[in-house]
Amino acid sequence: MSRKLNVYLCGEKTGVLFEDDLLQLTFQYDDNASPLSVRLPVRSEIYPHAAAYPFFENLTPEGDIFEILTKDHVSGNNVFSILNRFGGDCAGAVALYEITPDNNGENITEISSKKIAQIIDRLPQDPLLTSIEKPPRLSLAGAQSKFAVYKSGGKYYRSSDVNPTTHIIKITNKRFPDLLENELFCMKLAKAILSNVPEIELLEAEGRPYLEITRYDRYVNNNKFREGGTVQRIHQEDFCQALGIVSNKKYQTGGGAKLKDCYRIINEFSENRLSDIIRLTEWIIFNYLIGNTDAHAKNLSLLHNDSGVKLAPFYDLLSTEVYPEKTIDHEMAMLINGKGKYSSLTPKDFIALFENLEQNATNMMKTIKDRFAGFVPAAEKIRKNMPTPDMPIYKKIIAIIKKRFYVLFG
Repeated sequence: MSRKLNVYLCGEKTGVLFEDDLLQLTFQYDDNASPLSVRLPVRSEIYPHAAAYPFFENLTPEGDIFEILTKDHVSGNNVFSILNRFGGDCAGAVALYEITPDNNGENITEISSKKIAQIIDRLPQDPLLTSIEKPPRLSLAGAQSKFAVYKSGGKYYRSSDVNPTTHIIKITNKRFPDLLENELFCMKLAKAILSNVPEIELLEAEGRPYLEITRYDRYVNNNKFREGGTVQRIHQEDFCQALGIVSNKKYQTGGGAKLKDCYRIINEFSENRLSDIIRLTEWIIFNYLIGNTDAHAKNLSLLHNDSGVKLAPFYDLLSTEVYPEKTIDHEMAMLINGKGKYSSLTPKDFIALFENLEQNATNMMKTIKDRFAGFVPAAEKIRKNMPTPDMPIYKKIIAIIKKRFYVLFG
């Protein structure tokens, strides 16, 4: 039996997602609709499975989390079933409903510190707040254990159709010691150097540490989450969606996106083409300097607004090379000049990369040298301001930074 879901964008119905008897997904825009993706411009013809599936698949979680969620939602196409159950609060401004949502408002329910601790303890067995009473229709892409909440007045609440999530909560990972401190340090360093990075804090609930990350795809009146107000969703799409690539092909070695593909998306669609190309270059250099080999296409996104499309703030920045290769692959997610290991790169490889991205390599090398001139002192300063500045994880990251900085800039 075929099924359908109404697709909303910023609260307005924009089209319908269909699942046919062969479990294929198709999508059709309504009249006077707004586009979901640069890959899916508005048209009257139905988009077939090959075009529709990558966009909607990238709205769902990955890996073990996806498998856990599908245990209770295995009928039909798993992606469709997940979105049918959890697709009310997705990345960006997309929401999916079988029937028109009731936007007349509802009482919001506070999530106490004790409850946050219980949720953390239950992850990843009960992902996306499925362990709480009346769990929200919340879908977060990615493979890391996390959930999201609506925050107002310094308190956390269960999200709803009227009050979508404003903050993402990430928890510790037994496989990767000090992962939270790692991401906290790298994100704060990125904010100091690259500026356009979400706010992030290391907090705890009943002794359980977690990262609280402000969603950049949400906006509250005056941009003050803690003072309440109506939360507005900002539409975004990650680069896998923009390229029509499913999430399990986010790595180049798996047949996925290349840096040139990411450049092409910016060059073709960004309203701030020149500045966003420089920002992409800075993102590449930053990941090289901190040793982030997991810088894949889903960690880049486009923001859509009334004036057009632009590169979103950077997120999910951390050093993967501080962990042994037996624990995590040190192969780069996207190659540079055909090379897959940061340790094998020289300035000539970056010059070749810039030329491949159709840039003046000499000017670009000067631009990045100026931008990252104070990188090492900034890293040392941020380490000193960490709650526990002498943690070995910070020293390991800074050691990588100093080594890479010398290789690239001398």
